[in-house]
Amino acid sequence: MIKKILLSVFIFCISTIVICQKYGQSPYNPYVTQQPTDWSGTGWALNKGYVVTNFHVVDNARTIKLKFVEGDSFKEYSAEVVLTDEENDLAILKINDSNFNGFGQLPYAVKTSLADVGESVFVLGYPMTTSMGDEIKLTIGIISSHSGFQGSSVQYQISAPVQPGNSGGPLFDDKGNIIGIVNAKHTGAENVSYAIKASYLQTLINQLSNSSGVVPTSNSISNETLPGKVKKVKNYVCFISCSSRGETPKSSNPKYGVTIIPQGEKVIEMPYVDYCRTENARIKKIIITDKETIIEFSCNNLTRDGYFEWIQINKDTYIEVQGQKYKMIRAEGIAISPNRTNYSKPGETKYFKLVFPAIPKSITSLNLIELNETSNWQFYGISLKEY
Repeated sequence: MIKKILLSVFIFCISTIVICQKYGQSPYNPYVTQQPTDWSGTGWALNKGYVVTNFHVVDNARTIKLKFVEGDSFKEYSAEVVLTDEENDLAILKINDSNFNGFGQLPYAVKTSLADVGESVFVLGYPMTTSMGDEIKLTIGIISSHSGFQGSSVQYQISAPVQPGNSGGPLFDDKGNIIGIVNAKHTGAENVSYAIKASYLQTLINQLSNSSGVVPTSNSISNETLPGKVKKVKNYVCFISCSSRGETPKSSNPKYGVTIIPQGEKVIEMPYVDYCRTENARIKKIIITDKETIIEFSCNNLTRDGYFEWIQINKDTYIEVQGQKYKMIRAEGIAISPNRTNYSKPGETKYFKLVFPAIPKSITSLNLIELNETSNWQFYGISLKEY
């Protein structure tokens, strides 16, 4: 059960939406396919084969592909997540492809000092490629404010328009320095977008074991015209395609603690779900032991028109296997109704797990149903097959 609160000023609904573009999920269907799914975003190059993007772009991704412009086509590389900052929506990737020979001299610098309000900026990225095409897109604007959504000091507010797929893209100042990382747009206002300040990225980069020399510091395009700048930097801005198929992502570790899995027990990472009643909750893992069945979840509270204030689970929640019901034994990280687990801010993610009696390891699918039929906690056709 989730409690929704709408952020409103007069009659206008205030909300942000993170802007990676996900496929296989329809906002018009109350039953949405959960996984597997494919989605995309934008990233940009650092030195030593590192790439910057948003955490929400690569979260839950098992495979990550980066496409960089090379001549009249794209060159594709595989990559992995090496460092994340979920709270500030940042991720650092590393290209792990034998065909990668380095970026060479990057033409831009990363500027961590605070940009001025009114300063001209531009954004490059790969928004809505299914309808807008796969050519890199440019939008321009200004720094509208030093603070972002709900006064966040982490973000700039900018007037440059952004769309789904722009997530993780670079925000440039008029000299061609990267000063931020695009991560959200305001759905209740015209041309209100947000970008994470580069100083927060620098803090994350400092955590790398070989951080020296990773950040580009030499700007060779400051005297170029805007078209000239775009021509020089576009080859270092990449299209990121993610999929939930493949090996377990490094960014999917549960935040409530490490589950100890007995050797030989059945573990299904991010199982496919035929349909469910929420786009906010995700099944991260199912563990079937000889004694119990554990289902691990993540649940972000941000929606298209507001956010959830709290979550809870009914004590009579059960899983259904071949017509037999297995009632929930306990819950960890989420309150049992009528108690509540409260969110502290919009965009926060809670991690929790539900524990049920053991089921046969030969079972190939199950349903999870909260007793209240109006609840969002209803997942049907949860696959127990590994792929």
